[in-house]
Amino acid sequence: MNSTPTESNAQARRTICLAILGPTASGKTQFAIDLALQLHGEIICVDSTTVYRGFDIGSSKPLADDRAKVPHHLIDILDPNEPFSAYHFVELALETIQDVSSRGKLPIIVGGTYFYFRALQQGMYKLPMIPSQTIEEIEREFFEDEQLLTHKMHAELKLHDNDAAKNIHPNDRYRLLRALAIIRTTGELPSQLKVVHEAEAQSNLLWMKYAMTLSRHALNENIVRRTESMIKKGLIDETRALVENYPKARALQSIGYAEAVQFLKLKLTEKQLRSEIIEKTRQLAKRQMTWLRSDAEVRFIDARDLPRVLLEVENLQFVLKGNSCAQ
Repeated sequence: MNSTPTESNAQARRTICLAILGPTASGKTQFAIDLALQLHGEIICVDSTTVYRGFDIGSSKPLADDRAKVPHHLIDILDPNEPFSAYHFVELALETIQDVSSRGKLPIIVGGTYFYFRALQQGMYKLPMIPSQTIEEIEREFFEDEQLLTHKMHAELKLHDNDAAKNIHPNDRYRLLRALAIIRTTGELPSQLKVVHEAEAQSNLLWMKYAMTLSRHALNENIVRRTESMIKKGLIDETRALVENYPKARALQSIGYAEAVQFLKLKLTEKQLRSEIIEKTRQLAKRQMTWLRSDAEVRFIDARDLPRVLLEVENLQFVLKGNSCAQ
């Protein structure tokens, strides 16, 4: 079926956004760098910790060499005591996407903070700070047998805000998480909040979403290796400096740093520190995979699929360019 002129004009104005998602330690960072080098792309990080200066080792922040090869955005943009939320991320990410695409480059969204990514796609209430740790706490509370128990989340929301519960499907994990986080953090009722309408820049994004996958055994091995590397590179010293300078930094509650804080308080031995980080990271990876499996638009890949992803992106770029030239 041929497109109408109006449809063609709208399609030509669309901005391709390539998303490389996946559980922690799945190899998405290197995959995205390889793509960026061949597709003239720039990386926009979807992470609630790497935005902070000084949170380097424990957040597995991209190395300086990699950042020299490919421009990385939304890294080291805040001091540790500054607030940052999904709403802040969406504002900054949209500005960055527009900037990158205006220079003829491909925006490549990379990260594992899937709640932030969904906020970028679906919008977010403008609210006081809702820390990512609150989202993670709610996920852990309702996570059982590798499933996020959304029906229990819906029942919890109904107790506090029945009007909001009526408008959210019991299987809509993103909106349920968002609503519960609003109530717990601010005391506000989601049903009484003013909705922030989707920006035109947001509605014009054309998403290509991929998620890196590994076997459970391979992912666990990567998590163990990364944990050992973090400790060896100086996670404890980095955490000690952050605690001394920014004792109330919310990012100190994130995995790796939270356990290192307990170690510094002499509540964990080094062996327990290692075990705690590994186990908490494994649990996080399971929750991340649950998020990804719930998104029908995500295509699962591994490192061998680089040529296929390159071809699919180039084909879509060709189609959009052809429509633009036909105007």
